[in-house]
Amino acid sequence: MENQSQDFLVDPSENSVISFRRQHTAPFAASKPKGAVIGIMSRNSLRIAALGMALLGCMAIYKYHSVTARGLYQDYYSSYDLGTTRGTGPADTLEEAYKSKVWNKVVRLYNEESAKTAKYYFLAGMADLELHQYQIAEEQFQAVLAENAKNHDRYFKDEAEYFLAFSCLMNGESGKAVRLLSTIRKNKDHFYSALANQMSSIDLSILNMKSKK
Repeated sequence: MENQSQDFLVDPSENSVISFRRQHTAPFAASKPKGAVIGIMSRNSLRIAALGMALLGCMAIYKYHSVTARGLYQDYYSSYDLGTTRGTGPADTLEEAYKSKVWNKVVRLYNEESAKTAKYYFLAGMADLELHQYQIAEEQFQAVLAENAKNHDRYFKDEAEYFLAFSCLMNGESGKAVRLLSTIRKNKDHFYSALANQMSSIDLSILNMKSKK
């Protein structure tokens, strides 16, 4: 019996070794979970950043494809009110037809007029815009600018430049339209500078990019 009881006794030196191992390995064991947590957090942060970049990419692609010349036209085009004209002179039949928004009559009276003025070119151009005759409208607005250059005048010049940009938008000339609008936006003295500056710079840049393809 004495031999058996002695077999179960532990050498004091072995207790010291076990105690020493526990004391010196505990800090290392405790540090492992912290490193694991940091690693998990880093991986999660990378996943969130990747998802954010992917979302931004999708938004940019959507924005690029959603911006169109027709969309810009529909968002910002509004009919010209002849009551805001800066010109002078008595009202005539063509003006009355314009104020009544009888666009086909405006065009007919314009074609019948032999002595065309900048005002006639402009009002006919606006009537053509309303009738979706964008190519003809562009030609009429160009005629206003040519008439003013010939006479060293500015009669309906600002109006013609502004609405020329809209006719270009719908005539497949987005790049030209953006250049016109950019010039108007920069010219604070232009009658339509404030309206042109309401347009999104990003949308104009996208349209300009698309026009170069």
